[in-house]
Amino acid sequence: MNIIVKTKNFELTPSLRKFAEEKISSLKKYFDFFQTEDAPGLKSKIDAAIELGKTTAGQRKGNIFRAEVLITFHRNKLRAGVSADDIEKAIVGARDDLQRQITDFKEKLLDKTRK
Repeated sequence: MNIIVKTKNFELTPSLRKFAEEKISSLKKYFDFFQTEDAPGLKSKIDAAIELGKTTAGQRKGNIFRAEVLITFHRNKLRAGVSADDIEKAIVGARDDLQRQITDFKEKLLDKTRK
């Protein structure tokens, strides 16, 4: 899984980069199904683009962080965007949302093949 991390309106620390990469790379286990013989047409590389940002306009006080993750695999895209008061909470929220989307996509694919 190729992971690209971008930031907007704040500086990315090495520890935050490592945290984001670890959380998003944990989704790789859900893509094992797409790399097996059961789904021969879906063998492809998986790319993940993470954009972390700090929103500044339109708020009165406090920091609001945003994490957007776009995963592309075999002509399919899954996207999750979460805002939170802590950047790590936003990253974990985006990961959880993508985890749900991946399992829904997998079930949808299995239902089509069962019919």
